[in-house]
Amino acid sequence: MQSQKKLRFPIWLPVLIVAGLALIVATVVSGNSSATAASNFKPEVSDAPRLTADKEKVDLGTLALGQTVEVKFEVTNTGDKPLNFTDAPYVQVVKGCCAPTPEVGTRTLMPGQHTTVSVPFMMHQGMGGYHDFRLHLLTNDPSQLDKTVQILSNWQ
Repeated sequence: MQSQKKLRFPIWLPVLIVAGLALIVATVVSGNSSATAASNFKPEVSDAPRLTADKEKVDLGTLALGQTVEVKFEVTNTGDKPLNFTDAPYVQVVKGCCAPTPEVGTRTLMPGQHTTVSVPFMMHQGMGGYHDFRLHLLTNDPSQLDKTVQILSNWQ
């Protein structure tokens, strides 16, 4: 009579497989952490992306030289087509000096998704005075290919 060998798996193997599957499911369900969408989203426009910013203008008032400041904007695709940043956001100096470099969470937003654009900056000695910046958001939104947001500050 031939003996049958029984396959033995380590007890931790099934636990590891289940945990891995749970992680994959959670990642797929949550989507991209830098872009999220409202569950009850209703598009404002049809057959196009639409960029909407939560602020049109930020006035930081008087700031101390050497202080680091970060301005954050939430941008949302309120259209029913994907919104793409066609180029990296940039800051134009209207008055003052030293344009900061903005950062965007993600460069593609599906309908209803939003992300954060942050603009960190600091002025030091010799850079004081009134500053008027325009944050440019370049996208494929046909109604506004170059959306601008104003950032004002006075450094002393």
